[in-house]
Amino acid sequence: MRRPQEASEKKLNRREILGAAAVSWAGASAVLAADPTASAQQPEAGSGARPFATLIDSASPELWFDPAADVTDWQQRLRRRLVEILALPPGPHGPLGAEVQREAETGDYTIDRIAFTSEPNERVPGYVLRPRRGRPPFPVMICLQGHSPGMHISIGRASNERERQSIAGGRDLAIQAVANGWAALVIEQRAFGLRAYQGRSCQDASLAMLLLGRPITGGRVLDVMRAIDLIAAWPDLDATRIGCVGNSMGGTVSFYAACVDPRIRLAVVSCAFGPFADTWMWTPHCACGYLPGVYAAADMPDLAGLIAPRHLLVVAGKKDNLARFEGVVSGVERARQIFAAAGSPDHVRLLADEGGHQFYPDLAWPEINKVAASW
Repeated sequence: MRRPQEASEKKLNRREILGAAAVSWAGASAVLAADPTASAQQPEAGSGARPFATLIDSASPELWFDPAADVTDWQQRLRRRLVEILALPPGPHGPLGAEVQREAETGDYTIDRIAFTSEPNERVPGYVLRPRRGRPPFPVMICLQGHSPGMHISIGRASNERERQSIAGGRDLAIQAVANGWAALVIEQRAFGLRAYQGRSCQDASLAMLLLGRPITGGRVLDVMRAIDLIAAWPDLDATRIGCVGNSMGGTVSFYAACVDPRIRLAVVSCAFGPFADTWMWTPHCACGYLPGVYAAADMPDLAGLIAPRHLLVVAGKKDNLARFEGVVSGVERARQIFAAAGSPDHVRLLADEGGHQFYPDLAWPEINKVAASW
């Protein structure tokens, strides 16, 4: 990838960039339609191959972090650009219209079923879990599932063996949170679980939403921001101590939400971080995580600098088949340079396990609690 100073002086405008992306996407779709084995011809994870080497080498992100620049000014410019890319609507937003109903109680925590309005025609179901031990107001962890049957995985509920295996991969995030003294807010992400479009995949929904001008990830980030608005309405929850955690696509949304919303003081991003060359451009992913024009603005390690001086914990599996681990390591080191420029070099950490694409609670929660103790 070329640094900005090495790029051609010619700048593409937004229409040209989106047009080129549309042509590229259409071409890729045609290849897949003509050759159903095309995806199987992608390099194996860990092979080190770079299938889009020419594209990667020609990339010149406009807002790549310059150590000579003022960090605060750079963050403001990049955050504005990311808000545009995510197509987040300006506030103020409408009434939340929150509904709350007690669903269950155990000796360790309570579970309330909730629903709120994120934006017109988007009703968000979820759960709030509160620990029975400890003194309110509780810190709050927003828990996001990736591609899964739905939010019930976060509260440890399984209806079949496949779901039990998913939970065994550390995905019962809300149960982990209350066990560590946090309240947990779980929301159903767009196109998953109860919010899935009947008979259509997340991929289908993502492409359809691009026709309307917003990547689905932008809508998911908006849902997180509105969930934070809701947290502020409950006196037993501490709106000044909010974290966001997720694995895979849940980690991706946690990352982008923390980039644009400073109310999130800790982002725990699991199996969802690294330079685009080592993640989204290294092996095929669902369309839901591709943001039109984002790589023209900045690479993911640079975007991580929007979280500084708050906290970022990157959880990774060395055998993750969706992210090249060497890239994850280099991406965290790149992000640390920006955190250092913001005066907080120790606020970004990599927590790595020998396994694959899952969450690692035994690695993550001791570090999460260390961060919370510093607040």
